[in-house]
Amino acid sequence: MDLNVLLHGNFAQLGSAISDWESMTKKLETLERDARDNLKTKAVKARWEGINATVSREFVSKTADEFTDAHTQAQSVTNILRDTREELIDYRTHLEEAIERGRKKNLTVVDDGCGMFHVQMIVHPDRAAKGTTVPDHDELDAELLRDEVKRILTKATESDSSAAKVLKSLVDSVKAGFADSDYRDRDEAVDADSKAVQDKKNAKEAADLYARLDGLSDDEMNRLAKLTEQGKNSPVFAGELMKDLNFRGRDGQEALLLLAGNLEGGGRDGQVSSAERRLRDALSANLATATRPDAPLGPSGGVPSDWTEKLLKTAREGNGLPAQHPGALEGEATGLGTLTKLMGAGDAVYDGNLLSATGDEIRDYETHTKDPYPGIGDNWKGTQEDPMGGLMKAMSRNPEAAESYFDPHKNDNLDYFLKGRHWPGSNVESEMPDDLVKTSARASFGDALEAAATGRQPGTPLHAQIPVHHSAAQADIFEKSVNYYGEQSKGQQDALPAALRHPMGDMIGDYASDVHDILGKDLNGSSQFNHLDIQREALTRVMRGAAEDPKAFQTMHQSQSAVIAEGLRHFGKGSFEHSDPALHAWVKQSSSVLGYMDGIRGDVIYDMGQAQKDTNSWNKMMNYHVIGAPITGIPIVGDTMQRLVDVGTAEYMNDLNAQVDKETREHMADHFSNGRRQMDAMLEQQALDMGMKREDLDRSPGEYEDNLQSIEESWYNHGIKGADQAMGERY
Repeated sequence: MDLNVLLHGNFAQLGSAISDWESMTKKLETLERDARDNLKTKAVKARWEGINATVSREFVSKTADEFTDAHTQAQSVTNILRDTREELIDYRTHLEEAIERGRKKNLTVVDDGCGMFHVQMIVHPDRAAKGTTVPDHDELDAELLRDEVKRILTKATESDSSAAKVLKSLVDSVKAGFADSDYRDRDEAVDADSKAVQDKKNAKEAADLYARLDGLSDDEMNRLAKLTEQGKNSPVFAGELMKDLNFRGRDGQEALLLLAGNLEGGGRDGQVSSAERRLRDALSANLATATRPDAPLGPSGGVPSDWTEKLLKTAREGNGLPAQHPGALEGEATGLGTLTKLMGAGDAVYDGNLLSATGDEIRDYETHTKDPYPGIGDNWKGTQEDPMGGLMKAMSRNPEAAESYFDPHKNDNLDYFLKGRHWPGSNVESEMPDDLVKTSARASFGDALEAAATGRQPGTPLHAQIPVHHSAAQADIFEKSVNYYGEQSKGQQDALPAALRHPMGDMIGDYASDVHDILGKDLNGSSQFNHLDIQREALTRVMRGAAEDPKAFQTMHQSQSAVIAEGLRHFGKGSFEHSDPALHAWVKQSSSVLGYMDGIRGDVIYDMGQAQKDTNSWNKMMNYHVIGAPITGIPIVGDTMQRLVDVGTAEYMNDLNAQVDKETREHMADHFSNGRRQMDAMLEQQALDMGMKREDLDRSPGEYEDNLQSIEESWYNHGIKGADQAMGERY
């Protein structure tokens, strides 16, 4: 920057530009808020069908997101311009102060043009006149002034040029639309730009190391792992790495798949080392980041990039090289499996476009291949090698993508997975050890289904609020899944695959208020909260199937305990002293629900073959570590709810080891009363908390003794009988 430009330049135009950008940013903020609140939120919640569900919702959501990105980019531009102007004005002040200090020593600074300047002595016409004195200076003073001015101009030039560079980079960072990079000032933008330069260098180094993977030393392996882990969230690093990959004479997509297979199989010696595991997980994260919408290899307008399309094609078709060639890639099930195992590795979150495109590719392969899984289709190995397994594992980590993929209004994927797909190894699933069941492809499908139906990742706590309101698509996915397996379970013992028991239990737990509605009321329409159209008998049979897994039963039971406690805590002392139809209805419904739960549990224990050790084992696995704080992570909000759940669960846990023989099963209501004792304990605790005396609870005639407890007993028995009738269709 020239001396005169900084010293005398007019920054008013830059100030006007900033004002214009500030005004634009405020307008975009309003548009963003309107788009988010009035377009996207309503579109997500809308129970649209047909073309509205498949096209309009997606279009509205993308449009709303574009407004968000436009506002973000405008704010970043405004922040950079404002920060740069303030810096330049500050540098001008420093320059003026330096020149003034030089003037006091009879020195001045002269602009030579083209960014050059020199320091010279100020010549006074009357310098030699008698009695005239001027400030004195030496050569060092001139050098110091020159150096100070040079530093100021250098910093001002850097501020100006770097601002121009990052503004251009911000605009050029996306192929279409607006960037979502949020910068508070020029320094932050410059730092990001500098990081991008370093990320490119690191990606080149990592690609060079990958090219020599077969012969890397331990130190080099650790260096490669460190580089790829550091760059796993950088679109620049990940994109450059994917484009620069070269391995065994193959590059790009082929190199990626060769590396994925090599790391999955144990690399150099067939044993997966910790460094190789780190590399595999990081490579998965690199691929996920490189194919995000904000990355160079990401989708454009919701359509996968050419690079991604070639990756899928290469995975499916292989590269045609003879098997003995070190760079040979086998396609079909093997190639697709190599890709999806990489996607399922680690904890990377993939963009929905790639997840959906990969699912479509595998489905197309399956439906257009006569024998898609030769050699593994009829044995347990098929449950582990099924390429859908890795994809579903990756899908479960992106609930929004899973919801879109299984949304019945957008496609028929859910029908395909529930009804149309022949799962490799499905005929031996029920005979597999638990560890194989839990690592099977269908278990990963269960996790993806849970993510799609609940909007949260499997393994995370159920939603804290009661009731939970899900999106229309989530509710439809849950409803369709329950109805399918509820229908399949008529007259069939193992209709719900073993791998789906745990995720189904978690899904039912997340829809606890609707489940309470369905089991506790004789509904004439859909459930109140998420508008589920599920018959009580179908839900009961699915819950029975899920309850084969004690942890699933624990989740279902504990979630109902939380719903019951939430309802009870709203009733005051008067409701326990005088007839309150609302409390009567809640006790009736809740007692019925607990009756259904006990009927289900009793049926599971009976089907264990009346073996006491199996009963004890099932109950032991179901036990809570701490009363009221189950390992399933179901939130209990508030002291009142906590206390109600505590006493209810404590009472429920008494005598859980009771055996269920034929006679007991035929008269379940007379012998199996854990749920009734739980309801009684919760009801009593709430009455006492509201100020009732213990002696008041037994007063007869009295509301508590003669009405509430009578309703509780009657409807608990009704629930057990209802459960028995629903499940009895199998016998």
